[in-house]
Formats: sequence, C-alpha cells, structure tokens
Amino acid sequence: MTAPPTIELDSVTVGYDRRVVCRDVSLRIAEGSFTVFIGPNGCGKSTLLRTIARVLRPSGGRVAVAGRDVRGYRRRQYARTVGLLPQGIEAPAGMTVTDLVLRGRHPHRSTLSRWTAQDERAVTAALAATGTTDLGDRVLAELSGGQRQRAWLAMLLAQDTPILLLDEPTTYLDIAHQYEVLDLLADLHAGGRTVVAVLHDLNQAARYATDLVVLRDGQVTTTGRPSAVLTPDLVADVFGLRCRIVPDPVTGTPAVFPESSRPHPTGPVVVPGG
Repeated sequence: MTAPPTIELDSVTVGYDRRVVCRDVSLRIAEGSFTVFIGPNGCGKSTLLRTIARVLRPSGGRVAVAGRDVRGYRRRQYARTVGLLPQGIEAPAGMTVTDLVLRGRHPHRSTLSRWTAQDERAVTAALAATGTTDLGDRVLAELSGGQRQRAWLAMLLAQDTPILLLDEPTTYLDIAHQYEVLDLLADLHAGGRTVVAVLHDLNQAARYATDLVVLRDGQVTTTGRPSAVLTPDLVADVFGLRCRIVPDPVTGTPAVFPESSRPHPTGPVVVPGG
C-alpha cells in the first residue's frame, strides 16, 4: 500500500472473555482504500472489525486511527470518525426506517440540539442512496431481511464518517441487491471514504476490493492487491478448496472457479481460460 495508513493494528491480541481469537496481529489499512477481510468461518474477521470499531478492547497491543490511539478519542468524536455496520443487529419494536436512519445523526448533535437542515439532507441522501426512501414510514419488523439490511446501511451513511466498517453487508440480500450495495460502497470509496468490509464471496471481494486481508486461525496470512493475493495455492491452503482462477470477463479481476472430481450431470464444464 502506497497511501499512508489510516488504521493501524500493532501486535493486537483480542477475544471474548478468556478465549483469544486473534493473537499478535499487526496490520496497516491505507487511507482511501477499499479493504476486504476474507477467510474461513471463525478465523477472526469480525473480531478484528469490532476491535477497530472499539466494540472490543484488546488485551494486548494497540489500535490507532488517523495516527491516534483509539483510546484517546471521546465516544462521540470516534463515532464521527468511524461507522460500523455489524451483523445481526435488532431495532427497538415499532421503529420506522426513518427513525432508524435519524439515529445515524446522533454523533453530530449535542444532547439538547434540534434537528438541522444538514441532518435532514444527510438522512434524505442516505435513504435515496440505499433505495429506501419509499420505506421511510414502514416499521422495520414488517420488512424483508433485505429491506432491513438496506435500512441499516442507510443509518450508517447518515452517520457520515470518513471510515466505514461493514461486517457482511450483503447478508440477507438477493443477488441483485448484493451488487447494488457493493456498487454503492464502491461509489463511497471513489468519493474518498475508507471502506473496510468482511465478505464471504471471494469473487465479490476480488471485484470490489483494492486490498485483501486474508485471515486464518486468528492470524493475518497475507495482504495485498486481489490479483497478487488470490492464487489457487492460497485458496487451497486457507479455504481447503481446489480451484482455478481466471480473469473475470467483465472486470478482469480474479474469478475463482471451484474444481470437483464429481462428473457434471450435463457433461464437462468448460472454464474460460482453462
């Protein structure tokens, strides 16, 4: 990475209660990058993301954002710098989409301040960007999983932070909405934001990321551009999957095609470039 780091982890050890998930992790995430964490289930992807967000406190090491130890930020100040969309969050009963998105503006307001025109513009833009404007008056519990996910994403956008952390943001979305969300994140990245996401789909990660961070057993295995990181040997070693990797016919980024020893019911599959 040639850009200066906006997120730095130095010898970070972190976990839950007495169980260590990640041990002695050092990592640099460049300012203005679209960095994606990949790795098998349970390898520490979400744990590191939650550590950067200050949801988890490391038992050892140091996390810095914009050159400053995260422990030195006040809570509201940090919430204006780093936004997190975690997994599996639930809204209070009866909350509407607009009410949820308005919560994204809390870090920008004092306790007694009124809503401003800037707040209104931010909420309107977030609803429009996520395709949830028409859902504004709907109660979250009445929506589909995909609609709720887009509403949570709108709340994150309304928070208007330079750094976005997203833990599996395409969960519950159908294939079309998955790519809509990823395209939106790509647009936000192109506009200057630093985006850090956890994704399971290797082809989506390769298509959208400027940098990949590969994790296994709580350790960083390798980092770098998708074209340099994603190799058949790495996929076999980290994920236990034999595959071929060829250029994506649309973007030219690496595309992963699993190999199988089982015969295909309609005959052999012809892999482009294979």
